[in-house]
Amino acid sequence: MPKEEEELEVLRSRLRDLELVLGQGNDSLAVTFRLTPVLNNLMGLLLALPNVTPEMIRQRLEIAPDAKVAIHRLRKQIEPWGIKIKSRRNLGYWLEDDTKVTIRAMLASKLEQNTQAQPLTPVSDALEQEAPVGDRAPA
Repeated sequence: MPKEEEELEVLRSRLRDLELVLGQGNDSLAVTFRLTPVLNNLMGLLLALPNVTPEMIRQRLEIAPDAKVAIHRLRKQIEPWGIKIKSRRNLGYWLEDDTKVTIRAMLASKLEQNTQAQPLTPVSDALEQEAPVGDRAPA
């Protein structure tokens, strides 16, 4: 039995390593962009791979029966940060290289700030917070 437990622990460790390589379970992504665990895994996959197919979303991540739904939800969630997910029929979904660099820079600055409990604020929210209440333009 101890040998089986050792083997199980080795397999669990390898699984954690693979999840990290694929960007799954990246807590800094979830905190920075206020993502649910499911959307966090999808965003991590988009960051880790050059192209993500609908089959990967449906089968490997088991996110949604329809990949379009999962991507739509993620796009809505990251929209305040100006991040765009590109797509092309019969090819899949991807993030441009400059977008990936921007996201990684945001994550790095988040880690440097060492304030994991407070997510980054979208630009529109930050502008409202800076202006005193009396100085805000009427809606």
